[in-house]
Amino acid sequence: MWRQAFLILVMAIVATPASAEGEDPLTRDLLILTDWFAGEFDNEEQLWLHRRSGAAGDPPVRVHTTHKRVALPEFGDHVFYVEEYSDHDPDKIYRQRLVIFSTDLNEAAIRVRQGFFKKADQVRGAQNDPDRLKGLTPSDVFFLDECDVFLRRVAGQFEGGMKPKSCVFGEGKDRRYAVHDITFSENKFWRIDATLRVADDSFYTGTPLDQPTRLRRANIFFCDVFFYGESGDQQVVRGLRVHGQGGTATAVRQSDGQSFDILLRSKEYPYYATRPDFIYYSLRHSGAARSVAYGIADPDSRHFGMNAGEVGVFCHREGYNFREDLDQL
Repeated sequence: MWRQAFLILVMAIVATPASAEGEDPLTRDLLILTDWFAGEFDNEEQLWLHRRSGAAGDPPVRVHTTHKRVALPEFGDHVFYVEEYSDHDPDKIYRQRLVIFSTDLNEAAIRVRQGFFKKADQVRGAQNDPDRLKGLTPSDVFFLDECDVFLRRVAGQFEGGMKPKSCVFGEGKDRRYAVHDITFSENKFWRIDATLRVADDSFYTGTPLDQPTRLRRANIFFCDVFFYGESGDQQVVRGLRVHGQGGTATAVRQSDGQSFDILLRSKEYPYYATRPDFIYYSLRHSGAARSVAYGIADPDSRHFGMNAGEVGVFCHREGYNFREDLDQL
């Protein structure tokens, strides 16, 4: 009798559905990847190293990308608005996407779908104004399923791309396929965007296959600029937003109309064996190559500043509220 009861119990356990989390072994990878994906990334340091090394050929294109998580349940649970610009010019927008992450057990990978806006101008700037996406429906976006990207966790990062020769377009001798290879870690985002000819796999356009765009996470800082007058009065420009991967912001002194730029670089300096990582910050007249003043700070600094006599600059990292308890310092 007890054997029959034991058998019934075992069969009941086997028949009981696993929890949603237990059914999908990729759940944790999905959460980690989407957490890393959010934010801003820039490859300014890649250009700086190219110039410094004196390498031949054209420098890489300067790319800045913003990945803003948005609430659009009709599209999925992990949805981002992506907007990218080139040449350190926010007006040179060349890519807008709705990027959707999900798990794919058949592929044993995280599936990344890229949605193309039918009216991209109407949602431009949605990373700063998510209301631009209000009312967006699946009919406003189109997808190319054959161009989906599949990412798999390899040690401490995610790697992958499109399936080989799956994303094909064009006609005749210019019929070509897209290559979109990605390596993503917590603070680095390397990718290859290229098209190759179907006929002979020759390069057509985009990123050279051996020269990925090397973006780094750009921490955000807010800076206050103080212009000190001889009579003791002062002008204050507050809350200038500057990203830490070669980002700049400008303040104008009202007394004489002079314009000053703040430049921030979070550097991984390749020439030093000790203390190679730091934040470099600079104050210079707009358009000038040389600094009026500059300083360096620890790479994890939350607050730094400098005083150049007539001008003072003080910056703090986004999220730093100056009000931690003593136990948190």
